[in-house]
Amino acid sequence: MPIALCLVVGLQTVRSDNYFLGDDFGLVQHLHNLPAQRFLRYFVSDWTEGAYGLVLDELRPVLAFSYWLDAHLFGATNVSGYHATNLLLHALNALLVLAIARSVAPRPPTFAPLAASFFALMPSHAEPIAWISGRVDSLAAVFYLGAVLCFMRFRLEQRMSWLLGSLLLFAVGLFTKQSVVTLPALIVAFDWLWFRTPKRRVRLLALVWPYVPFYLLAAAYLALRHALFGNAVREDLLSVATIQQFIVRQVTYARMLLPASGSAWTATSISVGLVTAGVMAVCAWWAFVRPLKGQQLRQLLFFGPAWYVITIAPMVVTYSSARHLYITAAGLSIAMASVIVPPDSGGERRWLHTRLAMAGALLVLYAVASTRNVSTWVDAGRESHVYAASINRSVESLPRGSVVFLRATDRYGEQWFWAWATPFALQPPFTREDLDRKFRIIDRPEMYCCPFEQWVAARKEALAALVMSPSPQQVTYVDFSPGNAAAHPAIRTVDTQALRQQIETALGKPIDSVFASMTPADAEQVAGLVLR
Repeated sequence: MPIALCLVVGLQTVRSDNYFLGDDFGLVQHLHNLPAQRFLRYFVSDWTEGAYGLVLDELRPVLAFSYWLDAHLFGATNVSGYHATNLLLHALNALLVLAIARSVAPRPPTFAPLAASFFALMPSHAEPIAWISGRVDSLAAVFYLGAVLCFMRFRLEQRMSWLLGSLLLFAVGLFTKQSVVTLPALIVAFDWLWFRTPKRRVRLLALVWPYVPFYLLAAAYLALRHALFGNAVREDLLSVATIQQFIVRQVTYARMLLPASGSAWTATSISVGLVTAGVMAVCAWWAFVRPLKGQQLRQLLFFGPAWYVITIAPMVVTYSSARHLYITAAGLSIAMASVIVPPDSGGERRWLHTRLAMAGALLVLYAVASTRNVSTWVDAGRESHVYAASINRSVESLPRGSVVFLRATDRYGEQWFWAWATPFALQPPFTREDLDRKFRIIDRPEMYCCPFEQWVAARKEALAALVMSPSPQQVTYVDFSPGNAAAHPAIRTVDTQALRQQIETALGKPIDSVFASMTPADAEQVAGLVLR
């Protein structure tokens, strides 16, 4: 059932016109021809400064390899291949949640499928499912959840092969996304909250020694990060203010985990939240009418509060995004199922059908919300496809050196659109030749890949040639028109003298002085006047 639910939600993304968005262009453009042996070096140096002009503290060669592999298997610009991989990763994670739930509680048979179904339908998963660049969280989750499962099996079966498998998956996961570093803390919480029961007491040394290789590996990874980036866990960003903001954001995270579409609080989302809370409260009351066994309570504490606190901790030093809840949602899905269908209930069937009916109602709400969230990303991808086609159609008959204005938005509703897309979207493999070199492109700064100063450096010559021209200039405008499947370019004549006068009036200095020593503030005003 979890696989079917993943397909219900995500199959709509696998279509040829669900085009690239935002970071996708830079990832594909830089990685599709990269030699496999250069992944590690590339993500340490070239990628952080060469692609986006930023020094990023990210070491993700495994993620890079996944895009490279897709490009070679399906074709660099075959978006269906990338989306199919995203969907496959999500389905694999749903199976891992199923396996983890079944490992800790094989009875009743409805428990594990219910937990995996909740996970498959979380609306917060829209980005990892529908946005190619959102894959980083689902790919990291494969290794994280796989390592958790292997460690659990090691404890249950005492086979070294499971421990080695867990350690290997942890090592690979660290080079997929840095948040995987929380795994050692999670396995300790598992042991002390679930594994150590009165019927399964073990000696302290036997309990502790398997932690050692995980903590040594984590320490080596953090030391490598510190050597490369000057920080281990972004500790330089920690402050009282960031912790306070993180605490306040918990309300936002709770909203993202509810079966409601979108990211804003509305009457609908509040109503759905109340319904969800009511169902969980009633099921919890039913579950606790008859006191839970010690191990069942420990299971609820591990997959609930402990899993949440440990896996969400890295978000203290990063921005808020629903996709960052991907691993967190795995544990919470099992905790929800534990409340609705208490495991190992000794054959107790009182109110079971009612609880399952209520769970089914929740799953319907989650399915509707998740499908809507994913469909909004698909809509953005289709609009991106139209806009990219309109650019190619607009410039195919223009002479080299023509001035082309690209006026698109960075977002499409709440989804990314062409933020950070240029100049990558104007270069092979997305175009037959490098349009950024062939024409004098002037785009919105928010469309450009890199910091504002680099947009100034890249576009200053084209801006100066246009504004300082003694005669009117013809300009091809390629605007983003949502819902217009037959968008056509607009060729207009720009009165350069009038434009020059407007710029001089706005900045209070001669045009020669403006371009001789252009500051970012000057460039922002010039861009606003030219591209209005």
